[in-house]
Amino acid sequence: MPHGCRYETPPTAIKLLLGFWATSDEYLINGFSAALRVSGPTMRGDSSRIKSSTARIKATEESPKSTSQTIFERDASPNARFFQGGTLDLHPESGLAALKKAGLYDAAHEHLRYDGEEMFITDKNNTVLTHMQDLDKTSGDSEYARPEIDREDLKGLLLKSINPESIHWGKTLQSVGPSAGILTFRDGPTAGPFDLVVGADGAWSKVRDVLTDVRPCYSGICGFESTIPTSHEQYPKISKIVGRGSYLVSSDHVNLTVQRMANESLKVGIWIAGNETYPADLMAAYGSDEAKLKDKVIENYIGWASDILRCIRASTNFRPWPLYELPVGNTWDHRNGFTLIGDAASLMTPFAGEGVNKAMADSLELAEALEQASHSGQDMDEGVRQYETNMFPRAKRYQTLTQRNKVAMFSENGAVNLMVGMVDLIAEELGFNIDKGCLAWIPVRSVMFCWLSFWQKLGIWRRKARELFSSQS
Repeated sequence: MPHGCRYETPPTAIKLLLGFWATSDEYLINGFSAALRVSGPTMRGDSSRIKSSTARIKATEESPKSTSQTIFERDASPNARFFQGGTLDLHPESGLAALKKAGLYDAAHEHLRYDGEEMFITDKNNTVLTHMQDLDKTSGDSEYARPEIDREDLKGLLLKSINPESIHWGKTLQSVGPSAGILTFRDGPTAGPFDLVVGADGAWSKVRDVLTDVRPCYSGICGFESTIPTSHEQYPKISKIVGRGSYLVSSDHVNLTVQRMANESLKVGIWIAGNETYPADLMAAYGSDEAKLKDKVIENYIGWASDILRCIRASTNFRPWPLYELPVGNTWDHRNGFTLIGDAASLMTPFAGEGVNKAMADSLELAEALEQASHSGQDMDEGVRQYETNMFPRAKRYQTLTQRNKVAMFSENGAVNLMVGMVDLIAEELGFNIDKGCLAWIPVRSVMFCWLSFWQKLGIWRRKARELFSSQS
């Protein structure tokens, strides 16, 4: 097996890891496999595989001649998948930081939608409990700006920055040799050995099998993804309630999300706390008749305002989607030659918007750890070990937040409980602990709950008045 080399990480290594992510989907079962072969006189051989949720490190002609990178992707081509994913909000400390370090921020800027930060959170009566909007954040100057970008646009941007010869399309990873980094694919051929095999293969990672026996479990949440193709022209009322960004409704243990895409279409998420096979069973029974399928889906939203149900009625191209997760705080014993990023490392549900940003941060931190090890003359494996040491507690924080949001959103009074939970999140971001000091004497959560509950009661009467007016007109 060839040995390691001294190499420069930014922006080359960061681009490589971001590129690993670009070809896969964070929440879809994916056969993606990436590997890094390194040769040179100074460092011991190592293997690792990395997955990221929003960005990837790319291999370009800038890479040192002693380093070669290979990406293996299940899809036959960049556009082979019909469902290319929705829109992503990039956070300044993770997703945006990775793009900047990779030298891709300027190219990405034309795709970033700062008005996409607008968000409505409502209950089943379409009572708006919060409307997040800051029209001044159009240039990205704010340190808190979290612009939206379509996954497809980000993927295209990253793929353009990678040497196309480094990507092998149509390669479904079947197994990984635990000792020599040999990759076996479903179509027969093998590849390797590799000094570094980075597991960027998502929920059902084959590389994870080398590191741990832990497998994803069903999260208790399932549903459908669908699309409203032309919201402005055909559905002006839906377009109005969604605004420029996102519309989130939670009540009665179910949830509905609508996100505006760059082309003005709307991506709809229909989420239910229910049986794992429910979406697939419904598709098997009614998939050939979309009208009947919608009727069955709407049975989960009995008593909801007609404005909300209109989003389901207007949807098309339903895709069943059970959600899976790894245990909070999942780790593994370090093993020379292998590592994981993104969903492969710490699979989460999408209810905190952290998955893709966590994955981009994984890519960035792994690249920087490898660079630091190289510059200090250490074995490359020490860089991988340092990355894992730093990544585990960070992943646990994201997983904990995601679980907290999931529990709140799928409770009886989901929208209110989600908003009350945001009190803790905002306090944490500002560096306060509302359970200590003078703040402990102020019942912040209770005050928030009472105010939102009062606002909900008013919303019920508003809805009744609207429906009465509509019936008489």
